Order: sequence, then structure tokens, then C-alpha cells
Amino acid sequence: MLNTKSQVSFYVVILLSLLSLAGCGGSSSTTVIQQQTVVAISGTPPTAIGVGANWQYTATVNGTASQAVNWTISPTSAGTIDGSTGLYIAPLTVPNPKTVTITATSQADASQSASTSVTVQATDPLGTVSAVTTLPSCVGYSNWNLTPACYQMTVSCPGVADITTYLKVINPSALPSGTVLFGVGTGGSGLYDDSQTFDYGYLVVQSVVNAGFNTVEVSFGGPFTSSQPNGWLQGPGGVRRLACRYATIADWVYKNPAKINPNPNNTATNSAPMCATGNSGGSAAIAYGVYEYGLTPEFTMIEPTSGPVMTRIDQGCGICGSITGLNACTNMQQDMCYSTGGTSGGDASVIDEAYQNLGATTPTPCTDAINGTPATAGLFLSDSILYQGSQSVSLANLTINQLFGDSDTSNAVPEGTLWNQSITPTPSLLCLASPVAHDIPSYSNGAQQIADDIEAGCK
Repeated sequence: MLNTKSQVSFYVVILLSLLSLAGCGGSSSTTVIQQQTVVAISGTPPTAIGVGANWQYTATVNGTASQAVNWTISPTSAGTIDGSTGLYIAPLTVPNPKTVTITATSQADASQSASTSVTVQATDPLGTVSAVTTLPSCVGYSNWNLTPACYQMTVSCPGVADITTYLKVINPSALPSGTVLFGVGTGGSGLYDDSQTFDYGYLVVQSVVNAGFNTVEVSFGGPFTSSQPNGWLQGPGGVRRLACRYATIADWVYKNPAKINPNPNNTATNSAPMCATGNSGGSAAIAYGVYEYGLTPEFTMIEPTSGPVMTRIDQGCGICGSITGLNACTNMQQDMCYSTGGTSGGDASVIDEAYQNLGATTPTPCTDAINGTPATAGLFLSDSILYQGSQSVSLANLTINQLFGDSDTSNAVPEGTLWNQSITPTPSLLCLASPVAHDIPSYSNGAQQIADDIEAGCK
């Protein structure tokens, strides 16, 4: 056992040793190296974006516990950016200069930042089509006098995942008078002529083929595959950016007439006149294509039926009862909000899926907004067909018809009516008498009206 004097000496030695290790005495010292804060823009930001479109920027911060950054843009007049979330919304006109710098600055160390740039252009950038293959057989309606051909291809669009797309093509016996695209509702996962989709869709296709047109049914999944139930609306990316998938296919059909009609006497350089019809979500895909994606010069005539349903997503994803719009068929004001609830989650869940990974159930920005928790300011308006709000839209040199059903109680009618009122020249609009409801091609008179309109207007 140490005596008192020995104990004191022992403790002094320990204290001096500790001070030496801490750099507080003696000749020994320890150098403490601090890791520098480093900011990086995450993911693969776009190189180009259309006017009024958006992109959700994200950043990572190394060297500090805080991941928080402040977001800024230069020039400051080239759109808006949420300083805390990083949601950038491009201006409604092409800025000068066109290139915008996006910067994330660490809140923990303001001397550290990272930047990227994006070019704002007049329309959203189209994607590409690859891996086009002919399928050994077709699906859907099969009792044709002519033999359909079915194709599988990969569609790649900026900022979203690739998607497998299917075309069912029927050619007339003689050289075609034009080409007509057909799309189904929601995310386009189905065939227009399939009885599982529409009761009389096949009659529309049959009538149009017999009138001398190529028919091109576009499917983003079923009945070819069950792995893409949400079709072109499968996120993440948001509705407007995902609409690139349909627009890219339409552009490919227009520019590849020999693929659509391989008749050796077909010397056409494009698929003009090219026309399209689509119901509900299919009507929205067409509207995005001709406006946001600049395809108006490629189309001669379009006929959205029961829509476009995404004219103003910000109003559809609003608290029910807070916003109303005119129903052109009843001439009364109707709630603009999307439906919620039920086993499928309602129409709001369709919008939610555009922001979700395949198989995920979150986030649910539209449903949340309807329930009183709004999404990031400006997101839904930017993703709307009428992203510029109340401004009118010119779609000159394009014949446009719209069909609604008198018995359609969904918000597709007021959404479609608003689009009708915002387009110049004003599209023709027809309400089909009850019992015609939302799925217009499932009614014989609805199917006949669509066929008659196409045959008369696709010139």
C-alpha cells in the first residue's frame, strides 16, 4: 500500500501525462484534424426543362452532422426555388440567359456549396425509343378481318425510370389515309379494343380501320404484362414529367411511318395526318403531348373524351368543397376535387402514384392535400396541363373535339370544361345523353360518335 507522499507523487505523474496527451503541457502534443464540410448535389439533375416545369433538387453534406442547405438560383428572375426543400419551378417564359444555376449552400458552413445548371426551353424534352421488337402474337380483341401486329419497346425519358411500352397496330388493306392513336384511362395500362377495358372500344378501332386508317393502340402494361399496373403514371417524377412517355411514343409513331405500315408501296416520310383519342387519363396524356411536349405540329386532330382530367391538378388536389368548376353538361358548378377512399384509394391515389416508387404507398401528396396538408407550394400547378394558371393556350391548326357523358359525376367533366374554356380556338364539345357515363367507349352511341368524329376530322 502506498503512503501519502507516494500517493501524491503518483497522482502528479498521471496528471502530467494526461496534460501532455491533451497538449496542455510538456513537449508532446496531439493534432486534431477536422473533416472539411463538402456539399454535393445528389442524383442526376436534368440538363433541360420546359417552361413552368419543376425539378426536386436534393443535396448531401459530408463533414458535419447537419444535412441542411439553403437553395438559391441565378439569375434570381429565372423561376423560383424553395430555399429549404430545393423544389425548382422554371419561369413561364424562356429566360435570358436560358441557363440557370442552382446552388446548395451548407447551413453549417456557409463557405461550402455546390452548384449545377439547367437550361430552360420552350417545351419539355422528349425521350427516346429503343429495343423495338415484334411480338409473336397479339392480345385483346382478335376477331379481325386483318391481322394485327404487336410491338414491344423501351421508352426512356429524362428524370424518370425507363418503361416497357406496347403497340397494337392494324393496317388497312390499301395504303393508309392516316394514322390514329388510341389510349385508355388512368395510366394507360390496357388496350382500347379489349373488352376488359371498354365494351365497344373494338368497334371504334374496327370502324376507323375500315375507313382506311392505320390504328395504333398504345398500352403501358396490360394485357401484355401485369408488372406495370400504373402504366405511364408510375412514379416517381410527377405527372407532367411522366407524360413524356406517351409524348415520346406519339412522336416515334409520327416519325416512323414504315414501322407502323410496312406496305412496300408506302413511301410516306411521316405518319401524317396523325390523330389521337384517349379516355380519362388517356385524354390527359394527349393534352400534355400537344402542349407541354410541343407535338401540336405532328397532330391533325385530337379527341379527348372524359377529360383532360389533369387540367388543374392543384384544384383537384384541394380540400373538397373549396373549389368548384363549371360542368358543361349540367351547366352547374361542381366540386373540382379528386375522389378519395375505397379499396383503390380513389382518383387522388392515381395522382399519388406519380410521386411514388413502384410498390410503395408513400408519399401521398394529393390525398394529403385533400385532407388539409398541402404539398410544396407550386408543385401541383407546375405539374398541371394548364401550368400557367388562368392564361389561355393557343393550339392553332389543330382540330379538337371533346366528348362528355351526361351521367359522368366525376371531376373529369369540370376539369375538361376548364380546359375547353382555356384553349383557342375553342374546341367543339358534345355531351352524350344519359346513360353515357365516364367510360364513353363502353357505350355503343359513345363508340360510334368517337369513330364518326375521327373519320370526319382526321384529314
